[in-house]
Amino acid sequence: MKLGVPMGGQLGEHRGMHVTVTVTVRGKRVPVEQVSDRRAAAAFEQAARDVGKRLGAVKCPEHRKPPTNVRVHFEPNGAADLAYDSCCEKLGQAVQKALG
Repeated sequence: MKLGVPMGGQLGEHRGMHVTVTVTVRGKRVPVEQVSDRRAAAAFEQAARDVGKRLGAVKCPEHRKPPTNVRVHFEPNGAADLAYDSCCEKLGQAVQKALG
């Protein structure tokens, strides 16, 4: 699932950072929309929206490019793994700073 952070406009229109969410269910990596427990899925989706909101304004200080292909994967124990494509190490540092 790709979640966007609304940046104005019509309801459902997303112009911000998109975050793809996957979850490990019964040992398999699945998209969050395949999680049958909607409360759990909603929590994963909210966490992804929070990441997207924090990263929405992040740009590489040298190349002025944002992170792309942002993905968050959640394990059954609650651990989360963030992955993204970056133009250089400086963008990675900016991402780390934005996420605290």
